[in-house]
Amino acid sequence: MAGDQTSVFSVWILPAVVCAPVTWVGLVHRFRGQGRLLGTVRSASSALAVVLWTSAMAALVSGLLLPHASSVPGSVTVGVAAGAGLVPKRRAEQAEHQVMAILTLGHSLLISSLIDRLQTDRAEWCARLADGFDNCWELDVFADRVARHLKSRVEVPGRSSRSKNGPGSSIDARYEEVRAAVQRADTLETEIEKACSDEQRERTREEIGRTLRAFGEAEHLCARLLELAHAHGKRSDDEKILELRRQPLYVAAAGPSAG
Repeated sequence: MAGDQTSVFSVWILPAVVCAPVTWVGLVHRFRGQGRLLGTVRSASSALAVVLWTSAMAALVSGLLLPHASSVPGSVTVGVAAGAGLVPKRRAEQAEHQVMAILTLGHSLLISSLIDRLQTDRAEWCARLADGFDNCWELDVFADRVARHLKSRVEVPGRSSRSKNGPGSSIDARYEEVRAAVQRADTLETEIEKACSDEQRERTREEIGRTLRAFGEAEHLCARLLELAHAHGKRSDDEKILELRRQPLYVAAAGPSAG
């Protein structure tokens, strides 16, 4: 009886227990810079589903293979089973092992769902922070604060020039896109306002649409800048971004003159 319990534990339970933390470390490494596995309840649930499925797959494959692999050390068999769901299968192999094909398909679907969830979480976070400004110049001030904050995290002592230049260039490029969009929107706003003043009329629907599209483009590009904060920052850093969002307009410029 004790021997049967030991066999069940070593063949079915142990592979799953060992596989779970290994799978989590693999997910963290795979999605580094692509999203936050614990950013929201939904993303955490998707990540947990991948861990549970992979662990179950390891247990099932171990239970199916070990009786036919007595000459192979159990740890090696478990290792093969744990990695089986990550290795692409050729069609011939899938035809021979229908169970493995189903398990691999389930793993792929869960990973795809997790990727979609992480991308949606990031898009919602960035759009939420870029929304709600009264005009383009307020948006530009916030984007400038975000860019400066991101650069301060990149340009730290001890980091190699390569690790600084790559992210730094991305930050500068995206902020310049925001500034250019703000300038275009402001130029358009000035032109339409002048035309309405000269002709003593209200704005047309077409002119209102053009200004809204220009402002929307600036918001979109600001959200793209915020993607860098979400991708490379930690959840604890979100509070700093929110603080920058809540600061009164031009508070940074007012600081030095007060001293």
